[in-house]
Amino acid sequence: MGEHAATGLEKWLMDKTGKDIYFWNFIALMVLTVIEVAAVYIDWVKVLDTTLENAKLLTWAILIGVGLIKVYGIAGFFMHLKGDPFIYTKTAVFPLFFVMLMLYGIGLSNPGGVDELPSWCLPPWLK
Repeated sequence: MGEHAATGLEKWLMDKTGKDIYFWNFIALMVLTVIEVAAVYIDWVKVLDTTLENAKLLTWAILIGVGLIKVYGIAGFFMHLKGDPFIYTKTAVFPLFFVMLMLYGIGLSNPGGVDELPSWCLPPWLK
C-alpha cells in the first residue's frame, strides 16, 4: 500500500503540470463541492420554470451524481483503493449498506422526514 506507480492520466498530469494525482483530485473535489452547494441554493423553480417537486428531484439527482463521483475520488486515490485487490474495496464498501439503511429509515420512510426540516437546513426560497 502507500504510493503507487503513476500510469495513464496520472503520469500525463505529472509530466504536464508537475503536480501529482492527489493535488488534482483535491481540486476536483473542491469544484464538485461548489457544484453541490450551488445545486442546493439555486432556485430551480424559477430558473427552469418547473414545479417544486421537479426541482427537488433535480437537486437530489445532482447531489447523488456528484456524490458518487466524489466517492470514487476519495476511495480511489485518497484511500488508495484504485489498483488494490478487490477485497479491500469490498471491505470499504460494506458499511455503505448501513448508511443506506439509515437514510431510508430516518429520512425517506418517516412522514415529513425531509419536508419538515428545521429552517436552518433549508435553502432560502423554501423558508
